[in-house]
Amino acid sequence: MKVALIVFGCRVNQAEFQKLEKSLKIKGYEITDDLKKADCWIINTCAVTNKAEIQSRQIINRALKEGKKCFATGCYINLRFPKETENLKIISNQNKDSIINYFNTITSSIDSKKINRHRAVVKIQDGCNNYCSYCVVPYLRGKPISYKVSEIIEEIKDYESSGIKEIILSGINIGLFGFNEKEKTNLNFLLKNILKKTSIPKIRLSSIEINHVDEELLEIMGDSRVCKHLHIPLQHGSDRILKLMNRKYDIAQYLKIIEKILLMYPNIAIGTDLIVGFPSETEDDFKATLKIAETVNFSYLHVFNYSKRPFTVAAKMPNHLPEQLKKERTSVLVDIAKAKKRKYIEKFINSQLEIIVENRKNHLFTGTSDNYIKCMIENKDGISSGELVIGKVKSIDNDMAFVSSVIKR
Repeated sequence: MKVALIVFGCRVNQAEFQKLEKSLKIKGYEITDDLKKADCWIINTCAVTNKAEIQSRQIINRALKEGKKCFATGCYINLRFPKETENLKIISNQNKDSIINYFNTITSSIDSKKINRHRAVVKIQDGCNNYCSYCVVPYLRGKPISYKVSEIIEEIKDYESSGIKEIILSGINIGLFGFNEKEKTNLNFLLKNILKKTSIPKIRLSSIEINHVDEELLEIMGDSRVCKHLHIPLQHGSDRILKLMNRKYDIAQYLKIIEKILLMYPNIAIGTDLIVGFPSETEDDFKATLKIAETVNFSYLHVFNYSKRPFTVAAKMPNHLPEQLKKERTSVLVDIAKAKKRKYIEKFINSQLEIIVENRKNHLFTGTSDNYIKCMIENKDGISSGELVIGKVKSIDNDMAFVSSVIKR
């Protein structure tokens, strides 16, 4: 029986479905990307933006139209709770782990431990209590909870034994790992344990809030196994808007920590999120965001239109901006984002990068470097998907580095 796993949204959703993929393979099911050939679709939905909500609804409707057996879960489900039908089973976020119970064991699978990816996402935490005024996630994911350190270590060892070379620690707010838990633990404690108790070559952090980046974390990042890459959301360049967003820092605090990180690790990749068109955003507010985007040494920017979300404080604020104005401002920031990414990659021309080899395309492989540069790799030295290699950056093609002179690490 063939099963298609369809994931929208964040790395947490990806981590949840990677675990589900392993469990299905153990029970003898075949995982396929061909939706038409799949007997069953399992959909992990998103509702962080209006666009994500529309996409989630559309894929569920497509499954029903094509007569597929379908399980739907995720944030869109918790927000809208569509009606179940004969072919559609609705599973809440809180009961997501129960999906596997609907699948009986067919046969044992030789490749049961393998996943269809070369960098595994490990969920360490769920939920958030920040209640940023624009964000619906705390209402859909609930209060912060953390997984046990021992369980996380075992999951990483499992991935390691199946040949995975990089794990990405993910959560809704990973800086809250250990928050309100009985165990005296935090993210730094977890990282030290992973470094001590596993041999996984590369450990990457997903998005982390600026107020969770402390001295100890930065010292831990000095270990060669910890990827030199941090994604630290800013959201806006105006202190007035940050206050309306209920963010827990101001611009000066944010920039002070970014400066410290870059002083310690000059070549580190630092990415950020920026929201355009928050209610009451003035031209001066937007110019403040432009200034930050242009002057700070970010290696990439994720730019989002503000999207009105149910339950949120921002949805009830006055002075929502016209969609056309938001699109125009977004376009300006996207152009800056493209230039920033290219400028960052240019720094590494004629330099070597550590790269996880991913998918093969004709005579090239794609891959992701330690410092989060997407690469195209010459296939001259018999390399294979999933390997950790060292390659020399020769040039740039669009927003990817072209890598040659590859050696296995």
